[in-house]
Amino acid sequence: MPVTLTGEAGSSAQGSVTQRRVLLANPRGFCAGVERAIDAVEQALRKYGAPVYVRRHIVHNQAVVSDLETRGAIFVRELSEIPPHAVAILSAHGVSLAVGEEARELRIHTIDATCPLVAKIHTEVTAHNARNRHVLLIGHRGHPEIIGTLGQLPDGAISVVGDAGDVAALDLPGDLPLAYAVQTTFSVQEAQQVIDAIGARFSDVTGPRSSDICYATTNRQQAVAAIAREADCMLIVGDSHSSNANRLVEIASGAGCSSSYLISDSAGIPWDAISTAPVIGLSAGASTPDSAVHDVCRALTDAGYVLEEAAGKVENVSFKPVPMTARPRPLAQDLARLQHDIDRLLTAAIPQRHGAAGRLTDAMRYATVGGGKRLRAMLTVTAATLAGARREQALVVAAAIECVHAQSLIHDDLPCMDDDALRRGRPTVHRKYDEATAVLAGDALMALAFELLARDDTHDDAAVRARLVLGLSRVIGFDGLAAGQMMDLFPPDAPTRDAVFQCEQKKTGGLIRFAIEAGLMLGNGCAKQAEALLAYGDRLGLAFQIRDDILDHIGDAELMGKRIGKDAKAGRATAVGLLGLDGAQQQVADLAAECHGLLKDLGPEARILADIADFAVTRVK
Repeated sequence: MPVTLTGEAGSSAQGSVTQRRVLLANPRGFCAGVERAIDAVEQALRKYGAPVYVRRHIVHNQAVVSDLETRGAIFVRELSEIPPHAVAILSAHGVSLAVGEEARELRIHTIDATCPLVAKIHTEVTAHNARNRHVLLIGHRGHPEIIGTLGQLPDGAISVVGDAGDVAALDLPGDLPLAYAVQTTFSVQEAQQVIDAIGARFSDVTGPRSSDICYATTNRQQAVAAIAREADCMLIVGDSHSSNANRLVEIASGAGCSSSYLISDSAGIPWDAISTAPVIGLSAGASTPDSAVHDVCRALTDAGYVLEEAAGKVENVSFKPVPMTARPRPLAQDLARLQHDIDRLLTAAIPQRHGAAGRLTDAMRYATVGGGKRLRAMLTVTAATLAGARREQALVVAAAIECVHAQSLIHDDLPCMDDDALRRGRPTVHRKYDEATAVLAGDALMALAFELLARDDTHDDAAVRARLVLGLSRVIGFDGLAAGQMMDLFPPDAPTRDAVFQCEQKKTGGLIRFAIEAGLMLGNGCAKQAEALLAYGDRLGLAFQIRDDILDHIGDAELMGKRIGKDAKAGRATAVGLLGLDGAQQQVADLAAECHGLLKDLGPEARILADIADFAVTRVK
């Protein structure tokens, strides 16, 4: 914003008059994302009244924070400091999925003020992870934006690198598929150096379609570099915690102005250092309010400096206001958070070994960690929540069910079964390792599942643990999943509707139903609730398998990451073969509607189950 203050010319010691100038960089100060975040707090105060809570600083500027505090905003470090049912705003830097989960558990209504450009990076890293690429995140360790981005994926899926030395120190093979993303406030020049180092060391690297670095960061860095070449001293107005303001000081020094200073207001002006400086360059970080810039400019004009606006880019960027109605988080976010928790648990449960044992545990991890939709795990955790059980216990049971699911996929892919080379876009376990290792990895995962269910910390009551073990044994045994696989391999000559649906319920539906039943076992929900949830599980399991039949008929092999058309080629009895494509699609739609009907009296906590039903019948992979 242009500054209209004017000042008198200064006088030299010899009595001659010289004009001492302040070159004002353009653009400077607030960016659209910061304005949007501050406006979110102001809107929330108007809509809900004080107090409105804000987790961490909404932006990195103490003056802004102090001003909002006077109007009724309360800034806290952690959500645990906020009372239930209060309104809390999440900062522009973005937060991890764990923060959203914590807010839900604490029954706090959140308003997400994450900058859209930061949210774009969250979307990018999630997409890279889904394509089985390890992510290199270029930025400053410990910065809130980096912490938030790390929290979008399971532990170990992202490595943070701040310079070429960090890239060289990575313990990653050179042919590992990689993708990189960049902190929005990182130095443009330094980011390019790191990107070059990544490209030099790794052979399979992809990056964002357009730069991750914020337009405001780029524009301010370019503007500072331009005027720093003319300035004898450079002043950057900003908070000491502001990454983008600190980068501007570094940019100014790198451009040749060694006397560069970060100040928060006029009280920080280094008068001794600028006393002999005919030309001062002045800019401000993207989180610095105009009032702070005006304060510094007034002090300089009072000292005899004349203000001069430098040419620069005009910014016309604006973002939609932050919605004030707290909306439920998308199912994808819930699943990503759960995947993080399940992966962490499985990584701890499958220790690294050396030699032949190491090959086995590597194969077990390959089959379970970092892959899959985790729908079964979500069913267990949600059912447990509805029944009043502890999430920590539900996660252990969910991990056990995921082990069994992974075991069934390993065996499905073997040459003696479906003989598949790809699963989720990656080589199947027997192709990645060998058939014997695949069989043994599946066996070991089955054993691990029962071990997890039988552990003392799974539930305080040994009888509950015994029921979990017994229930899983039955659902996967000779009258369960194994029977369904046999029915699939050896279909009748003239399959009936009952025969096809029975096969599909046993092959897929049984484990989905048990995922819900197991969650209910952990708590003490009412009989009516349990009846509705188990009926939901029956219908969901059948709908899920029929959708698999449909995708095998019309799906995209590249998108699905595996072969299609296998059922027809093998002569399998499927819902599509029995009902036709239109009939099968109508069947899943009817089952989804029944799922919704069964959930209508279970309250808002059952929202996730409704979302899962919708996803199950519309998914494309």
